[in-house]
Amino acid sequence: MFKIQNKAFTLIESCLVLFIVGVVSLFALQHIRDYRARQAERLFFEQFEASWHATREYVAVEPHNVHLSWDQANHTLHYTSADPQYQSMDIPIPETLMCVDPETWFRVQFNHDSAARPQSLICRSKIDGHRYEYRVQMMWGMLHVKK
Repeated sequence: MFKIQNKAFTLIESCLVLFIVGVVSLFALQHIRDYRARQAERLFFEQFEASWHATREYVAVEPHNVHLSWDQANHTLHYTSADPQYQSMDIPIPETLMCVDPETWFRVQFNHDSAARPQSLICRSKIDGHRYEYRVQMMWGMLHVKK
């Protein structure tokens, strides 16, 4: 007579396969989280650069001052003006970025007829320790980006 063999996976083989799939999934999820965090950091600097240029253009033609302040409680940069038509802007700072010297960004004022002193926004990423440095000037200078 013929002998029938059972060709199924054993419990140990099934557990081993599930363990390997779980470990690979954990690595994939960590890389996805890091990628999203880096994208958030990149978006922050793009928004910062765009808002800086918009502020320069606004102050160059309008007599109103614009104030840039660092809101540590909400982890944002906040642009305001005395002109009610100027839209205030809040730029959220990703949680993965640490500002090296936030005291210099507590209150920056842009004037219509004078230049603001050069400022450097220096941040360090908590993900990989990458240092971002933005050196900015107001009326007579340009945005200098050092990544």
